[in-house]
Amino acid sequence: MDIFKELDEKVLEGSLIDLDTLNKLKFISRDDFYKSFKSKKICIFSNCKNKSIKRSHTIPRSGSLKIISDDSHLLYPHLCETGDELSMRMERIGIGEASVFPGYCKEHEKIFAEFEQKKDIDSIEQAKLQAYRSICREIVINNLELEKIKKAIVKYKNERNRQYKLGMESKIGKKVDKVKIEYNDISLNFANMSKVKITEKLEFLSKIHDKFLESIKNEENDENVFMNVLHTDMKIPIALSGLGYANIIDEENNHREIKSILNVIPFESSTVLIFAGDNVDKEILDKHFDYIIQHPILILNFIESFMMHGTDHWFIQPEVWNKMDEEKQKYILEYFFVTEKAFLQDVNFSIFDDIRKDYLVKLTLPEGLKESEENKFNFNLKNPQKSIMDSLNERYNYFYETNGI
Repeated sequence: MDIFKELDEKVLEGSLIDLDTLNKLKFISRDDFYKSFKSKKICIFSNCKNKSIKRSHTIPRSGSLKIISDDSHLLYPHLCETGDELSMRMERIGIGEASVFPGYCKEHEKIFAEFEQKKDIDSIEQAKLQAYRSICREIVINNLELEKIKKAIVKYKNERNRQYKLGMESKIGKKVDKVKIEYNDISLNFANMSKVKITEKLEFLSKIHDKFLESIKNEENDENVFMNVLHTDMKIPIALSGLGYANIIDEENNHREIKSILNVIPFESSTVLIFAGDNVDKEILDKHFDYIIQHPILILNFIESFMMHGTDHWFIQPEVWNKMDEEKQKYILEYFFVTEKAFLQDVNFSIFDDIRKDYLVKLTLPEGLKESEENKFNFNLKNPQKSIMDSLNERYNYFYETNGI
């Protein structure tokens, strides 16, 4: 009889480490991440060796975040881990903490001062700086996430070896010097999948960072980047800055992954949309931009889509969220994490009901568009959705099947 069969099965199932210990490891990992997040780094600006300030705002604080806040606070979507469960929740945050990252030294923080003090973005140069700042935040945050995963893997492996050693000792009745398990379990496979995806994301971000920096320093390099800016008098109580993905099939029947940085920056009497990316995706991104600027309600659709299908780095006015009934709030938070749609696809339900209703009353819409927008108010929020864990498992299986692992 193999006395280690039970231990090996627990390793493969990922159940060798008990839940309390796993939660402790998760807490340590999160705590390490937040400590690192709140500490100064080397300024991200190229060739600068100075220490960053602790809190560079990605989205302007006084000219934008303050405007859509209630009592200087906002709400943002946050992934929570409780026990062995995952959930999305809306968390309250002060405008001093919202959208911050340890990015720039005091000197390079000043390059954004002009439009921050003016509380408006009214030139392509300023929009380019805001897009660049968003790219820098993505780089810093994803590097921190990657470091967190690497450290978590080491701690997990060490604890797994320790638990296996204890199990062996209890079975054979004597001390064991050392145990080192070489193969991966499902937890390590999930972690390695995340590591690969973040590494791929950082490769893109590093490339686009260099292109945007060159374009900022020398406008003759504009042909290497994609930029479109929309300055609209729409007042939308959302601030957003992040990276979105879209998988498409091009005219030659090739599968392509499109990436775009979007900023939605609210000001006192307007909202500025900054749509940026690599120039290799210019044709597709331009086409979508030309489509949404045809009508304010299409712009609203695009913002809602990027919130749900693009990035979780957005902040909403608490009053707007709190006006939604609980069923709708629950549906949005579940949908947010499990949807398979991309930012080029519309959401089937309405987030900004009051704005949409106002547009439907005051603006002329083509009949087909009007009907589809009205239907968003009647969307069945009782439609069953996959659980977060089911969605994660599907992505896990797809990743390892497509990578031949």
